[in-house]
Amino acid sequence: MKKLLLFTTIAVLGVTAMNAQVKFGFGLGYAAPLGDIADFTDGGIAGHAELGYGITDNIDVSLYYQGDFLIGADIQGDTVASFGNVTLGSFMLNGRYFFKEDGFRPYGSLGIGITSIGSIDIEGDGQTVSTGESSSNFSFRPAIGFKYKVLNFNVAYLSGGKSGEASVGNITANVGLLFTFGGK
Repeated sequence: MKKLLLFTTIAVLGVTAMNAQVKFGFGLGYAAPLGDIADFTDGGIAGHAELGYGITDNIDVSLYYQGDFLIGADIQGDTVASFGNVTLGSFMLNGRYFFKEDGFRPYGSLGIGITSIGSIDIEGDGQTVSTGESSSNFSFRPAIGFKYKVLNFNVAYLSGGKSGEASVGNITANVGLLFTFGGK
């Protein structure tokens, strides 16, 4: 009886693995700041990686990491202030729906998770002031894009909450590769 149960378990797992749609993707892009953070940062670089599973040919879910590096800006006023670079790291559960099953596959997606915002350094009049702490906030990331073979392109909006009194968000345009093992 134990041998039959073991054989049945292995057979079921084997069939499931044959039909599994494991997804692995990564890419780079451009990040444009939005919200209050846009007042003291310029654009920067975005990078992402994801590991997921295709529930059907049209729906998949993944664990998604996005890292954004925004370049600090100089602000002219009564005095000149230089803001340091700001880093954002987002860990998300991402869902994606493909509108077509074959060829050029446009999609919409939504990620929900946590974004860590690095501390912000300000330099002016020969002194450097730091916000001293990074913060982590609930965040969401809707996106639209397309997949063609392994090429993946998307435009996404990240709402990262607030760091102190400053609202943090950005829009990213990403290009990368999205591999699917066992499906489309």
